[in-house]
Amino acid sequence: MSTFRPDQDVVERALVHARLVDHLIVVDDGSPDSAILNSFTSDNIQVVRLNQNSGIAKALNTGLKIALDANADFILTLDQDSVLDENYLSRVMDTFDRAARATRLGVVLTDCVNHQPSIPPLYTPEGFGLVEEGIQSGLVVSAACLKDIGLLDERLFIDCVDIEFCLRARDRNWRVAVAPGSNITHSLGHMTPFRPFGRQKFRNGMAVEYQYHPPFRRYYIVRNNVDLCIRNVVKRPRWVLSVLRRELTPQIKVLISGPHVSQQWLATTVGLFHGLVRRRGKIPTWLTRALQSRL
Repeated sequence: MSTFRPDQDVVERALVHARLVDHLIVVDDGSPDSAILNSFTSDNIQVVRLNQNSGIAKALNTGLKIALDANADFILTLDQDSVLDENYLSRVMDTFDRAARATRLGVVLTDCVNHQPSIPPLYTPEGFGLVEEGIQSGLVVSAACLKDIGLLDERLFIDCVDIEFCLRARDRNWRVAVAPGSNITHSLGHMTPFRPFGRQKFRNGMAVEYQYHPPFRRYYIVRNNVDLCIRNVVKRPRWVLSVLRRELTPQIKVLISGPHVSQQWLATTVGLFHGLVRRRGKIPTWLTRALQSRL
């Protein structure tokens, strides 16, 4: 479970999740004030503090390595703002147990996020829905699969880390499935009014809202999606087209609506360029300062 600037709600969620697993590894990604980490009090919770903010991939990889060294058979990854349904892990492990060896099931994801079901395009002979990708929170990977395909790509830092991992698993002939009936409650971002060119849009008398990410996240979203599209354009052209369709609408919305339109344009432009030239890692310091100075 990765954390960054956790509050008491995060601590409470961790204590709940600790009752569902054999061992919970909480990796804090360089929070400046980490005193609250002392509140993770449970016999099966291990807290690891990173010295600096290194990205969610680095934080999760730190926990994955510890779990592998402890000879874990299956490893769950979690965001700090997610809550698993009580029967979540039993449904996931039932999926692994029922999968035939020939299926090569390596990764199992949640079927529903906030009770919105996935729509798998394919199914295994056992009846499990197969997907190309899914969110990282709630992901369960077998140790055998993880040892074969490697850890998360730390160069992406944040955003698209889960997508790249699932695609890489499929490249190594591991199946990625959803656990039937599983659900997690997960925060999908801040909703803000949709005001194209400063005019509020309404639908059925209600103000229209859309999912908003701050400029620094927009940089990672644009850069990493471009990066993955370039990596997969030859072997997955249909997937690349689906990504472009999926990302284009929210990208247009944030550029014409805001808030912080000028910062969003700057983050998008630099993210696009860095994606094309394959620059990875943490957002440049100069760009962080430029985005903050315009807020």
